[in-house]
Amino acid sequence: MVKIEVEKTGSTIEAELADSILSRAKGLSFRSSGKMLFKFPTDVNAPIDMMFLSDPLFLYFMDSEKKVIEVQKAEPWSWNPKTWKLYSPSDSYRYMLESFEDLGLEQGDRLVF
Repeated sequence: MVKIEVEKTGSTIEAELADSILSRAKGLSFRSSGKMLFKFPTDVNAPIDMMFLSDPLFLYFMDSEKKVIEVQKAEPWSWNPKTWKLYSPSDSYRYMLESFEDLGLEQGDRLVF
């Protein structure tokens, strides 16, 4: 997996790059740590599921200008179908950074990678 540096003024985050259909489909499934940057060829409104995760994720959705448009905390699914939620922002996005830890990014932050 390719690593990429994601920079916000004053800090750098190292994340795995998910830029293929397979790597985006797998994401951080079956893991309990890590960060992954999803790169889509066009703007999308693809929903994110938490089917094969056991810990919550922080989802940072960004537009084509790499500006954070929405932040969500996603909870893992359980055997109870009421927990089977899909996550997506209200607007389409081009990039999404997912992390098991809160990275302190906020709506309006612009990232460099």
